[in-house]
Amino acid sequence: MKAIKKYVSVLLAVLLLASTLTAACLPATAAGDWDVLKAGLDNFTVRETGTNYDKAHPLPGSAVTFDTPLYTLTVKVTAIDQRGQATVQTVMKQKTGAELFYVSYMAVSYRDGENGDFVSAKNGTSTNTADLTRIGDGVCYFRFTVRSDVGYQFNNQPDYSKYRDRINEFEEKHTYYFQNVPNILLSGNSVSATARAITVGKAYKSASSGVTASGSILYYKASGTKKWSSKTFSGGKSMTVKKLKANTVYQFKAVNFVKSLSPDDGKTVLTTKSDVSKVFKVRTGFAAAPELSSVRVSGAKTRTVHVDGYWESDGDWHPAYDYTVTDYKLTVTLKSAPKGMQGIKVTGAHSSGLPLWIKGTGKTFTISASASGNAVGKTVKLGICTYANKFGADSGHCSGYSPAAKKNITVR
Repeated sequence: MKAIKKYVSVLLAVLLLASTLTAACLPATAAGDWDVLKAGLDNFTVRETGTNYDKAHPLPGSAVTFDTPLYTLTVKVTAIDQRGQATVQTVMKQKTGAELFYVSYMAVSYRDGENGDFVSAKNGTSTNTADLTRIGDGVCYFRFTVRSDVGYQFNNQPDYSKYRDRINEFEEKHTYYFQNVPNILLSGNSVSATARAITVGKAYKSASSGVTASGSILYYKASGTKKWSSKTFSGGKSMTVKKLKANTVYQFKAVNFVKSLSPDDGKTVLTTKSDVSKVFKVRTGFAAAPELSSVRVSGAKTRTVHVDGYWESDGDWHPAYDYTVTDYKLTVTLKSAPKGMQGIKVTGAHSSGLPLWIKGTGKTFTISASASGNAVGKTVKLGICTYANKFGADSGHCSGYSPAAKKNITVR
């Protein structure tokens, strides 16, 4: 009996020692991490702070932090280069001593569909690059998928089986939203003006699927006045302002806008506006046609132009041919040069049928003109007007036209 009691005592001592050794082999931090992990899974919430879908463009330095009971994820746009490539940084900080969670994927709302790059951000920092030139309009996003990287370090815990599937299948998506719309540039090449109206290009038209409406807002006022007027144009429409004063400089500035649905409820309409463009000046044309002092024609000569034969890309052959052109000099003299005039436009004085623009602020203009065929002795009908803006005048991008003075000439 004593031998049995002694055996039992030795066995209990061995079991107690084994239990003590097992407990000693389990790090204290592992037990603490297990408690944090369980509590976090049972009460998982996300608190979001920082910049989110309230800017017209993602800007360097803008960031969003997603704070959960298990980790903190910070997403930051650290740089945007001249090519439109944005460096997007993720910083993952664990709430446990072990690295249990990581960012597995970054998705981007490109115009051609959702795209992404794999990233890895455990207890540290990782970066990705997003091509902002491919970003859509309206509410856009960088979306990050967080997954668990727990493994088997807690499978000896008594209640591990209760949490195993939730650990293995853990997936949380965090979205850095921002609003996007391209800036507008008012250019002289897209301007046309008459004595009473000015057109400043076309309103922005979005091709992104998530946009419900798009367009531009044009602000304008006469130079020297204080109050700006505005007019809204839907996408693709010509931005024309009418009922203006003749021979007057007007100032313009504009913004693009897009409307899209809020990601919070899918119902609220969010309007995103671009930065305001630089102020652009355009002068309306003169109210009256120019008064002509004289229009003289001289030096008429005919010449033959040869055009070589050629094959079209579809296989059709065009044989060679000749045609005749009559060249002559045209001298236009105005009775006066209106203040603000940048030159004249002459129609009917070129064999192609295209108008000719001649820069100048004086009264006399000499033009190299031409007519189709042998035009010596024939009558050519001209239209002569002034223009008040010299945007790319050499390329024909002039504006601010007056009504045209009509004049018939004889080629000689």
